[in-house]
Amino acid sequence: MTNYSALLAATLLTCAAAAAASSAAVAEQKPAAKPAPQAAAAPTPESTARYTQAATGNSLGFAFMQADALNEGTFRQFSTELTYDEKNLAASTLKVTVQVGSLDTGDQERDDTLKTPELLDTAKYPTAQYLASSLAKGAGGKLEAVGKLTLRGVTRELRLPLTLKPTAAGLELTGETTIRRLDYEVGQGDWKSTEWVGNDIKLKYQVALTRAR
Repeated sequence: MTNYSALLAATLLTCAAAAAASSAAVAEQKPAAKPAPQAAAAPTPESTARYTQAATGNSLGFAFMQADALNEGTFRQFSTELTYDEKNLAASTLKVTVQVGSLDTGDQERDDTLKTPELLDTAKYPTAQYLASSLAKGAGGKLEAVGKLTLRGVTRELRLPLTLKPTAAGLELTGETTIRRLDYEVGQGDWKSTEWVGNDIKLKYQVALTRAR
């Protein structure tokens, strides 16, 4: 009888312990947390567009005064590369390389004189180059390239006025500016005098640009 009572008591205790454990487990359960909403992906910034000079539709002209007469010419060979982001002008760049010996004023004797060591010295300095590391808004909100011009081995800072217009193929770049030839040592010996040949050289440019990507 004693063994039966002990067995019954042990059984009751075991059942009570199991019930308590089950209740505790249920009490500790929590509803699964909802997954946190994913943050919206940041918009991908538009890459800066790259443009190269088209095969046609380009001109790079120059003009100067000689003996009170206007002389005009053009460079037949030059190349242009532009990277442009209208919303990030600081990341935009411009590179223009000119084959100086390709100048043409319509007068062979004058062309040969301009190519001599006393003036452009095209044998020693066959190219001129303009490099702009950024674009910016200048006076009146007009667009300018901020860079340096290297001519006849001399490099000077030059802000180049630009107008950019959309075209079917890309952009049209136009503008004009004036530089001083003596700033770039174009004029040695007697040619340093501005009595017969003016110091100011006016540049005028129109370039058709094709979007590369």
